[in-house]
Amino acid sequence: MASTKEFLSALGLGLQNLVAGTLKPYARQATADGQAFLDAQKLGFRKWTQQLVSGELSKADFTDLVAGVQDLAELVALKQAGLAAAKLEQFRADLVNLVVDTAFKVYLP
Repeated sequence: MASTKEFLSALGLGLQNLVAGTLKPYARQATADGQAFLDAQKLGFRKWTQQLVSGELSKADFTDLVAGVQDLAELVALKQAGLAAAKLEQFRADLVNLVVDTAFKVYLP
């Protein structure tokens, strides 16, 4: 089974790729905000991924839990940089997809 360290490392790489592909002009701010969200939710993600692997959570339940914390991504630096609200919401959704997709790839190959 993959370790939490591998999961977090894959998330970090995924965040870099996400920022490079979607918010390149705001790369510094997006990386800072994305990492702040991942760091703030790390304990929840760790717990939920363990439950996913053990079968306590289905893929749908895991996805719902991660989506439930989407609004906690404050994205302060991107707001200060003047990014439009629609782009902020899309980045939040992309962060959720990143966490879910990475968890499935790392823990449920």
